[in-house]
Amino acid sequence: MFRNTILSTSDALLLFDAGAGQVQGGRPFQEDRCTFVLPDQFPSQTNDKLTYFAVYDGHGSELVSDHASRNLHLLLAKRPEFDQGDYEAAIRGALIDEDAVLLDTFNNLTTEPAVSGSTVALCFVNLTKGDLVVANLGDSHVILAERDNRTDHPSQIRRLSKSHKPDTPDEKARIEDAGGAVSTRRGTARLGSLNMSRALGDLQYKNPINNAGDEYSSSKTRRASASTSAPETRGNFLSVEPHMTRMTLSPDRRYLVVVTSDGVSDDIDDATLIHHVMRLSMRGMRAGDIAQEIATTAAAQTAKGGSDNASCIVALLDGQNT
Repeated sequence: MFRNTILSTSDALLLFDAGAGQVQGGRPFQEDRCTFVLPDQFPSQTNDKLTYFAVYDGHGSELVSDHASRNLHLLLAKRPEFDQGDYEAAIRGALIDEDAVLLDTFNNLTTEPAVSGSTVALCFVNLTKGDLVVANLGDSHVILAERDNRTDHPSQIRRLSKSHKPDTPDEKARIEDAGGAVSTRRGTARLGSLNMSRALGDLQYKNPINNAGDEYSSSKTRRASASTSAPETRGNFLSVEPHMTRMTLSPDRRYLVVVTSDGVSDDIDDATLIHHVMRLSMRGMRAGDIAQEIATTAAAQTAKGGSDNASCIVALLDGQNT
């Protein structure tokens, strides 16, 4: 159960409520994972109050999403940049560290990390200073809105994440420069079997495995890499470099953060989602129940067509002066 942390006079923000909800949908397995770490649980030596929310949308299997959901925030707290307040560099380093752990798993335990991967959409908040940092890989998303101090009605709705798709011009150029190829299958742009261009895991599309041989490479990628224009040494076709947003939240305002997998964001536009969340909140529903309602609604909307796993995290933040 969510435990509210008492607001200190030195804190810019209070984490008023937070919770997660998930639905398996029409898929045979639940490969999504959610993490939210409360201020009294964050593994750091600082006196600042820190909180962390993340959705991991697995594909191929749940191996990568499950591992990352349990370990990425731990790796983040261990990064030397973290204690210096350089949270962007710490997050970038933690994502690289997570892939390194997965590579060690590939080398010593199982080849599954080569063919299993996960998106990431994370939101880290230093409640004491008011710093918010969002990072994402793939097509899971983070949405931020302000809540009116008197009415709680949402405004200033912003998606802070970015979809990473293989056919966008910058991603396609990056993939081809690395020696990979983008194909289209049933109307969807793909990097090998993936419909995204950035993710954790899927090590067959990254160094060193994509330079070690073709056992884990798709046939289309092999043909492209064998062309005369392909470099002798392949780069990372699939990137682990996140899209990032950093903001300072005001102690004079109230906020709503919603983190979703594509099982939610592909079916509900951001404004509709945020307004629905706040309607439920104003009726007295807790954040965890709201998140479950959102995931259930998203899965039901596409149930006849075989719905995706759906995951949602809802967090309400109140400024010190509100």
